[in-house]
Amino acid sequence: MGQLHNSTMTTRVMFDEKGDNGLVLSGKYLPEELLAEILCLVDYKSLLNCQLVCKRWKILIQTYIWRKKAEISLRRSLLFDKEVSWDVYYLICKKKPFERNLVKNHSGKYGKNRHWKIVTEGGDNWKVEHPPQGVPPLPHEPDEALFEQFCFVTSYHRCTKVQIIDLESEGLTPYVLDNLQPPIVVSEWYSCRWDCPAVYECTIKLLGENNRTIDFFDFRDDIEGEKQNQWHCMSHQFENYGPGLRQISFYHGGIDKLFWAGHYGSKMAGACVRVKIPTVQFSDTEEDLIAPDTDE
Repeated sequence: MGQLHNSTMTTRVMFDEKGDNGLVLSGKYLPEELLAEILCLVDYKSLLNCQLVCKRWKILIQTYIWRKKAEISLRRSLLFDKEVSWDVYYLICKKKPFERNLVKNHSGKYGKNRHWKIVTEGGDNWKVEHPPQGVPPLPHEPDEALFEQFCFVTSYHRCTKVQIIDLESEGLTPYVLDNLQPPIVVSEWYSCRWDCPAVYECTIKLLGENNRTIDFFDFRDDIEGEKQNQWHCMSHQFENYGPGLRQISFYHGGIDKLFWAGHYGSKMAGACVRVKIPTVQFSDTEEDLIAPDTDE
């Protein structure tokens, strides 16, 4: 193969790990450590093409660079099992599936129907309020756009809707879901007006193939009395849910308790499904072999 690609050569040679194939650029020798630092600066799309340059580059990129770029993207070390395929790190770089909200249109900014399937729409139907009426402003969370002050609001008959999150399309491979089983945190803010009590409900399901329920979390709150006119946060973390997870169903809804015409039912905003960066437990011997990360 020669030094990188040489279109004038017709004879292919076996890769020699002790040789300098792939380390000589424009007649200049680069140590592998320096080459690795350079490749870490390449964007993930171009890095796919760099894997085709030569055998040394392919091995270096697939065994080290992709993991390092994923760590740079996440700003932390990834102590995954050595058997993790390079494409797992590639998808982390491309899709950024960890530590971000996977729920789309979480507060209704883009309308009540976009990315949500209406299940029931009683009374005067679902509505989006901007800003929320009869309640204080939404809390300002540093990692959410709640300061835009959008919320869904229900009516005097039951209003419910659901959003299905396809985890594989979000960049979470079956290997990550089945073997690493990253913790999954679900949450949502909810409230009701000062002058009308209401009910808020939600059900979060972890789904496998054929919509098989692997795990679930049910939550219901009667918002009345001192609970009215303030925002509350529903939150739950799924862990050790076993293999097979492929989708998450986020179902929520509510109703007002006085059956007033209009939109006096429960309000909700900031629906969130966040997959946390998984951690892998190592034995003491393995931990001793891992050099501390000093990049941060």
